[in-house]
Amino acid sequence: MADAYNEEKSKALDKPREYPLTDPSYTFPISQQEEEPHLRDYLHVILRRKWIVITFLIAIVTTVTIGTFMMRSQYKATVTLKIDKENPNILAFKDIVSLERTEEDYYQTQYKTLKSRNLSKRVIRSLGIDQNPEFVQKKEIKETKAEADTLVKPAMLEDESIESGLVDAFIDRIDVNPLQRSRLVNVSFTSHNPELSAKVANTIADSFIALNIESKFEATYKAREWLEKQLEVLKAKVEQAEEKLNQYAAKHEIIYLDEKGKGTESQNIITKKLSEVSTELTQATSDRINKEAIYNAIRSGDYESSSIVMNNPLIQSLKKDYAILDSEYNQQLKIYKPDYPKMVKLKEHKDQIKKKIDAESRKIVTSIKKDFEAAVKRENYLQSVFNAQKKEALSLNERSIQYQILKRESETNKELYNGILQRMKETGVSSTLTASNIQVLDKAEVPKSPSKPRKTLNIMLSIIVGLLGGIGLAFFVEYLDNTVKTPEDVEKKVYLPSLGLVPNYASYNKENLPVEYITHADGKSPIAEAYASIRTFLLLSTGGRPPRVIMVTSPARNEGKTTTVINTAISLTRSNVKVLIIDADMRKPRLHKIFDLDNSPGLSTYLSGNEELGEALIKTTDIPNLDIITSGPTPPNPAELLSSYRFKELIKSLYLYNFIIIDTPPLLGISDPLILSPHADGVVLVIKSGETPKEAAQEARKMLATINAKILGVVLNSIDQSAMRYSHYYNYYRYYYSDENK
Repeated sequence: MADAYNEEKSKALDKPREYPLTDPSYTFPISQQEEEPHLRDYLHVILRRKWIVITFLIAIVTTVTIGTFMMRSQYKATVTLKIDKENPNILAFKDIVSLERTEEDYYQTQYKTLKSRNLSKRVIRSLGIDQNPEFVQKKEIKETKAEADTLVKPAMLEDESIESGLVDAFIDRIDVNPLQRSRLVNVSFTSHNPELSAKVANTIADSFIALNIESKFEATYKAREWLEKQLEVLKAKVEQAEEKLNQYAAKHEIIYLDEKGKGTESQNIITKKLSEVSTELTQATSDRINKEAIYNAIRSGDYESSSIVMNNPLIQSLKKDYAILDSEYNQQLKIYKPDYPKMVKLKEHKDQIKKKIDAESRKIVTSIKKDFEAAVKRENYLQSVFNAQKKEALSLNERSIQYQILKRESETNKELYNGILQRMKETGVSSTLTASNIQVLDKAEVPKSPSKPRKTLNIMLSIIVGLLGGIGLAFFVEYLDNTVKTPEDVEKKVYLPSLGLVPNYASYNKENLPVEYITHADGKSPIAEAYASIRTFLLLSTGGRPPRVIMVTSPARNEGKTTTVINTAISLTRSNVKVLIIDADMRKPRLHKIFDLDNSPGLSTYLSGNEELGEALIKTTDIPNLDIITSGPTPPNPAELLSSYRFKELIKSLYLYNFIIIDTPPLLGISDPLILSPHADGVVLVIKSGETPKEAAQEARKMLATINAKILGVVLNSIDQSAMRYSHYYNYYRYYYSDENK
């Protein structure tokens, strides 16, 4: 027996180990825990949830396809209109009536008019749409005819005979689409009858043009009436304003002179005179300043050397004669003496000229002085005249305020009167015009194919929407699914190594064998191979020697804990070693039922002191080298019994067994596994794929780590092959568990 065990262990040691499990609190590195999701992870989600995607896609495509083929065909006819900009300038005065709008507002108004109720009623009456079976039921048509026969004046009640719902339904079928960067607009009408759709579209265009012309006529007629009334009122206002202006001017002696050729501005006599006096005063002041400067220059210095005196022609002539005589005198002085008669005569002649020069210079100075004094007098006189005229002008300005108000009122009334008179004449001319700024560019033709439903497009869109929606639903389900499904989930979510992967027995148990006996009944099955792999991992789980006492537990019930215990024990017995299973789940035991054993003496009776270790307590099974200690009768206090010293003595007494596997209750909510874990060399945590929540598995790991339990790893039970297919474990899994490798 020992040789077989050592041989199995030596074989297992030849295989490389994947996880360092010597540390009971071992967790994976943070970098692995926080690994960024890869594109293939998203692809795996889609493939794993492919039936959700396919089901959603089929449902959407089927619904849309059935709905598309059940829809009644609709035909759309389109007429193209050209709408030119037109400004209805009935009046040119924005202060009175502003009829100008921006180009955008104008076209938006035309587009709204095309879908107006008034235009729709015109078309309905014109084509008898209210009698068409497509719009009105037969019963409603008969009732409408009966009501029309009883009317005395049906023409007066045309609008009332058309129901509001019919108009709304008619407008809903009209589609107005302006063409960008142009003055063209497409007006479409949709109907189940192609001929009717084209006829209605063309009628809408014709009625729209007629409505536009009628609106112009009506606007022109109303504007003419309004202009005539305003003309009479303004005429009276003009006359009254003129009369008030003339009376005020006569009363206050205000006279304005019209200057022809200089515009329409007029100037008052007093103001004009003030302007003239101001000009003359300015000139007189300038003249006085100039003469005063000359006089001051002569008076302050030698006037004989003044430029005014020196530049005088007479002075210049006398000085010339004086210079000649002086020169002659000097020449003769060389010959004759001063008292010589000729020299005396020349001297007298020089003195006479000198006296004339002095006399003329004094005359010039006297003349300059008189001119200066005259300039001063003239300036003073003009200043007094200016001051007097200024007072009179200020007085006039005070009186002219009301005059200007009356004058402006009179001029404004005249302008309004002339403008309205001109517009009234223009409206008389425009009333004879019948041209419209709207014209039909392309008439609507009878459509040859329906516009709706677009079967191919609908089906293609349904495929796209169904595919995207199915993928989105798959990711949503994946987001809500917080269970552990694959070995990657065990590593990334629970942070524990995986000891083995047990496939879903329903996929392989074709002979309906009990899953608890599957390793014994069918040793070549994929499930048996899975437990053989778990046995190998257990042999390598610790350094030096494998764990002898192994506790098996799970976060919650129904996760395959007992099945794992039995099949792992059976797999260990194949190494020709003795294995004992202890059913420590005294709350809901199952081992005695599975092996059909007597449960009256069991673990509870031993721990309570009512039974001793012997053949009655240790029960043999049909499986060689496998014995079982059943749970015994259910005690009222299982936790107290398990924590007694007798359990520790029991483990020591079972030295004949190479392996002892303890089956315990679930961890969450029950303290029994935490009490038993110190007696075990290692703990195996069983998680059911696709059912155990991540939080439950993490909480179980934390509870075991809190008491320093030696966690050997996780057995992922009941794993679905479809979940494994998208895992990197798949090739290993397929090789060992597929039917072709049995």
